Amino acid sequence: MTIRTVAFLKRRPDITHEQFIERWGQNHAKIFTSLEVTKRNIIRYSQLHVNLQHSKTLNQAGLQVASFDGMVEMEVENLDDFLAIFTDEEFLKIGSPDEDNFLDKTSVQVIVGEAFVKFDRARDV
Repeated sequence: MTIRTVAFLKRRPDITHEQFIERWGQNHAKIFTSLEVTKRNIIRYSQLHVNLQHSKTLNQAGLQVASFDGMVEMEVENLDDFLAIFTDEEFLKIGSPDEDNFLDKTSVQVIVGEAFVKFDRARDV
């Protein structure tokens, strides 16, 4: 079974949410997915871009909405493959410095585990 990591991200305080989404969703995604360590170690990489209007609607409906700008999910074969990204020379030279353009690195929160799909409409209906 594969491992999934999920990281909750906040933008740098000096940029707008829209700038964060553009820099992370366009620029950084291209850089990160072009790295050899990504191609070698990551099975799946996906981004969730927070929709501020939807978040406001949920909040007005009485739901607690997390104060993050995005979420990134990475699927890997094992935890060592995930950890290797952050010590990789190419990532440290290109990927990590690019994160400084949009990411408040001090606020990143990560969870790791295995996914268990309990319902899939395409499969179960």
